[in-house]
Amino acid sequence: MKLNELLGDPAWLFDFGFPIQPMEGRAPKPERLEWKLNKQCTIPAFNSLSGARRFAEAYIAWSPAGIFFQVILKAFGPDIADTKAPNMNPNGYRCSLYLDTRWSPDVHRATSFCHRFDFILIRPTKSMPEQRGHGELAPIQRARAAPADVHPKDISVSTYLMTGGYEIKAFLPAETLTGYAPEEFQDVGVFYTINDLIYGNQIMARTLQSPYFEDPSVWCHGKLQQASN
Repeated sequence: MKLNELLGDPAWLFDFGFPIQPMEGRAPKPERLEWKLNKQCTIPAFNSLSGARRFAEAYIAWSPAGIFFQVILKAFGPDIADTKAPNMNPNGYRCSLYLDTRWSPDVHRATSFCHRFDFILIRPTKSMPEQRGHGELAPIQRARAAPADVHPKDISVSTYLMTGGYEIKAFLPAETLTGYAPEEFQDVGVFYTINDLIYGNQIMARTLQSPYFEDPSVWCHGKLQQASN
């Protein structure tokens, strides 16, 4: 019997961790996200071990000002700007970023340091190649405690049309992250999910059957790297 038949998902044999690089330069202006994360900020393709389909690359970086998150989706078929889906809802594209500012691998219920940010997206088009999105702090199921409230206006998120795909950028200021103290706590929990009406779902690690939506111990371990002098 094969390993994936015994376990259902061989990824459960591993604890996933990766470095999170510091962002150079100043924090972006809320009204425009003009930064771009480089390859060193790529989130590893942990879900490849589970045989999951991948249609997007994700990136993350940090600074004392907050967390930078970027997703690049490249189409596998026709130009994405011309692609139509049945009953397409232009607001139906969603990306979620889960963050635990005080990584706690043995805790199975979310604490006040655990966040789920939902980014509600509008797909860009040739006539409108940049679209402002909407970000909000969403509740985590079975949470033991909740982080401090966040006003949606404090979250910056936009989508941009690219050749053969689109790009998502989001910036979470430090004041939106309960317990965020990068000089004191370099270990954080990270997880993301991407939902596209045409290409489906992609998650950071394991499969959609994992309890990532309620169990922070399933999230991956990110280590905030210090800037080199």
